[in-house]
Amino acid sequence: MSPWRISAVLGTALLALTAWLSARTVAIDLATPRDAHGTPHATSTRCRHCHESHYASWASTFHRTMTQEAAAPGAVLGAFDGRSIRYLGVDATMERTPSGEPRVTFTDATGAVVRRAIIERTVGSRRYQQYLARDGDVLLRLPVAWSVADARFFHMNGAFLGADPDEPTAHAAGIPDGYDRHLTRWNDNCVFCHNVAPRPGWSESSQTFTTEVAELGVACEACHGPGDAHAAANANPLRRYALHLSGARDPTITNPSHLSGLRSAEICARCHGQRLAPDVSIFLTRGDPFVPGDDLSDYSTPLSADTPLHGDPTAFADRFWRDGTARLTAFEHQGYLDSPCRADEAFSCTSCHAMHDGDPRGQLRPDAVGDGACTQCHESLDAAPAMAAHARHDAQGEGARCVACHMPRIVYGLVDVHRSHRVEVPDPAQNARDARPDACTLCHVDETRSWAIDAYAQMFGRSAARVDTTRNHALPDDAVGLAEVARALAGGDPIERAVAAHAIGRTDASTARANGAERDQRLARLLDAVANERFPAVRRIAARSAAQLAPSAAARAALRAYEATAPADERARALAGARALLPVTARALSAKDAAHSATLRDSAPGRDIVIGE
Repeated sequence: MSPWRISAVLGTALLALTAWLSARTVAIDLATPRDAHGTPHATSTRCRHCHESHYASWASTFHRTMTQEAAAPGAVLGAFDGRSIRYLGVDATMERTPSGEPRVTFTDATGAVVRRAIIERTVGSRRYQQYLARDGDVLLRLPVAWSVADARFFHMNGAFLGADPDEPTAHAAGIPDGYDRHLTRWNDNCVFCHNVAPRPGWSESSQTFTTEVAELGVACEACHGPGDAHAAANANPLRRYALHLSGARDPTITNPSHLSGLRSAEICARCHGQRLAPDVSIFLTRGDPFVPGDDLSDYSTPLSADTPLHGDPTAFADRFWRDGTARLTAFEHQGYLDSPCRADEAFSCTSCHAMHDGDPRGQLRPDAVGDGACTQCHESLDAAPAMAAHARHDAQGEGARCVACHMPRIVYGLVDVHRSHRVEVPDPAQNARDARPDACTLCHVDETRSWAIDAYAQMFGRSAARVDTTRNHALPDDAVGLAEVARALAGGDPIERAVAAHAIGRTDASTARANGAERDQRLARLLDAVANERFPAVRRIAARSAAQLAPSAAARAALRAYEATAPADERARALAGARALLPVTARALSAKDAAHSATLRDSAPGRDIVIGE
C-alpha cells in the first residue's frame, strides 16, 4: 500500500475514532445529572443567542418589566411632569430633576419639604407601577404609585385593604401616622418574587443589606434555573446536534415541560403561592435556595388559614374564606393544590397558561381560552348540546362558561377581583354555610342566597338544603328581600365588599340591562358604597363598576375620573358631579334601602386585612 493511501486510511480511522469518542463523551455528559444550586447565571441576553424566538415571546410579557432600572428607555410609565396628589394632608409632587431623573417631593401641611426621593427602579407595568428610591443601603418602595389604566397617581393605601386613617383637616409638621404605612423595604420583600436569584445579603452584625440579583425582572432563569453551565456546554455544536437528534433531556437546564405536574407548578408557586420557611435567616442572607425542579416543600410550606405565626394560629386566617379557599392573589398555588384536577398527575399551571404563547394579559394558552382550558380534558362537553345539559344554561351564554361556575371571581388583588384558582363544583348551600360568595349570586346579582339554593336544587334534582343565610348580620337578606351581593356590599368585610362591588358592575351578569330600573338600582347601590366606604380600594372598585353601568359617556368619564384616595372634600365633589349626570332614579337609594344598607354597614367587620407585601 502506498504511503499516501496508508496516511489516508489512518486519517479516516483517526477521524472516526475522534467522532466516536466525542459522541460517547456527549452521551455520558447528557446522562450525567447536574446540581444547579450555587451555579452561575447567564442572564436572558446570553439565552437570546440560541433561543431568539423564546426570548422575543418572553420580552413581550409583563414578567420582563416586573423590575426595571428607571433609566432604561420606556421604563417609567408615570407622568413626572409636576403634577401632585394629596393624601392625609401630605402633597406628593412628581417631577424631574434638572438632569431629567424622576423624583417625588413630599411636603407637609405647612408646605415644608419632608422628603425628596429620586426614583432608581420601577416595579410593575400592567395594572399599576410602583417606584423605588435609595435610602443608604436599602431601596424603599414609595407610598405613591401610577395607575396604568387610569393614567394617574394614587396613594398605595388605595391598593391594599386598609381603611382610611382619620383624615385631619390639618396636622403638625411632618408626615402623619398612616401615610407611610406602605413605605416598604424592597431588599427583603419585593425583591424575592420580582427578580431572578435574589440575594438580600442581610448582615446581622452590621444591620445592613448588600442586595444582589442575577437579573432584574422575572426572566428566563426564574423558570429554567441557572443557565451559565447550559450555555457553556452547548457551545459545542456536536452536543447540540446530539440533543436535537436524540430528543434527550439536557441536564444542564430545567425544562418545566419535562417535570411532573406538581414540580412544574412549584416553579410558579415560588411567587404565586405565599409560603413560610422554617428558617428565614437563610433567605435573608443567601436568598431563596429553591431552584426550578426542586421539591418546594424542602424549603417552605404554603400558607393556609391555620398556619401559625409566632404562636398565633389565626395570623393568616383573613386571607382565606372559611372553607380554606384563598381569597387573595399570590395564593394561586394553594388553589391548585386544592383542585380535584390534580387527580391527573400531569395537571399543572401550564395546562392553562403558556409563558411563550398567548396574550401577555393572563398568558393563557391559545387552546385554553374560553372553555378550552376545561374541554381539553372534559372532551365530552365540547359540543353545545352536551354543555347545555351539563350547565343547565344556554350553551352560548355566560352561565354555561366553565370558569363562571367552577372558578368564580372571589379573589381580591391589585385593585381588582379575579377568578379563584381552586377549581370546584359550585354549591350555594355549602357556600352559605362557609360564609363565602357563591357563583350563582355573583352572576344573578339581584337574587338572594335562598333563591340560589332552591334554583340549584331544582336544576340538578337535589333537595334544597336549608341553611342560615343571615351570617350573623343585623338584617337577614330574605327578610327584606335584599340580594346577596347587595347585602355583602354593605355588610361584608372588605374583601366581601370588593367582590360584591365588582359583581354588581359586571355587564355580563345575568340581570344586566342596557337601561331600566334594575340598572339604576345597581348604580344607586354602587354610589351608596362609594359615598360611605372607608376602604379606598373598595371605593375604587365600586366607582369603576358604576362607570361600567353608566348610560352616558359623560357619566362614565366622571366616574372613571373619581380618585378613591383624594381628600374627602374632593371625593364628595367628584361624586356629586357624577351623580348629576345620571338618571334621577340612579342617583341615590330609596330611604328604605339606604336605611337597610346603613344598618348592615354599622355591623360590618371594619378591620384592615393584611395582604402581605
